[in-house]
Amino acid sequence: MAKKEVKKEEYEVSEVQEEYLQIYHEYFVLKWDWTDICKYHNCSKSKVSTAIRWVIENKMKFPSKFLIKGAIDAISARLKRNKEMYDHESNKKRFRDNMFVVALVRELREDEKTLLKLQEIYHADDVDDQRLSAGQVLKLIGEAQKEKIK
Repeated sequence: MAKKEVKKEEYEVSEVQEEYLQIYHEYFVLKWDWTDICKYHNCSKSKVSTAIRWVIENKMKFPSKFLIKGAIDAISARLKRNKEMYDHESNKKRFRDNMFVVALVRELREDEKTLLKLQEIYHADDVDDQRLSAGQVLKLIGEAQKEKIK
């Protein structure tokens, strides 16, 4: 039996590129307004657009840790929004949509499971994290989404 070699990531992120990743994350995942990003990073709107464009063009080259962090934050935001909807719907005295509540509970459970798995990967030792490439992480997330649909 031949051992399956695991490709280590060799892509290093500079300080400027890390700031670009943070700007992209704040804009798309955390849903910050571009004016807030400019104030936070003390930069212009053109730097924000340059950062977003650069991240989109180079997204397959990033270390998996950045992708996992973005997925964790996106799922956390979705969990928060779904919990608010659940609280609103379940607190209704009249005209409560029970099917909607059941669907929300199911989605909350699945998101919590996915979040826990991603957090385990994110907080694992650096040795284990370096074994996954960005493409492999995206493939794992895609497979998890396919299983969720079935």
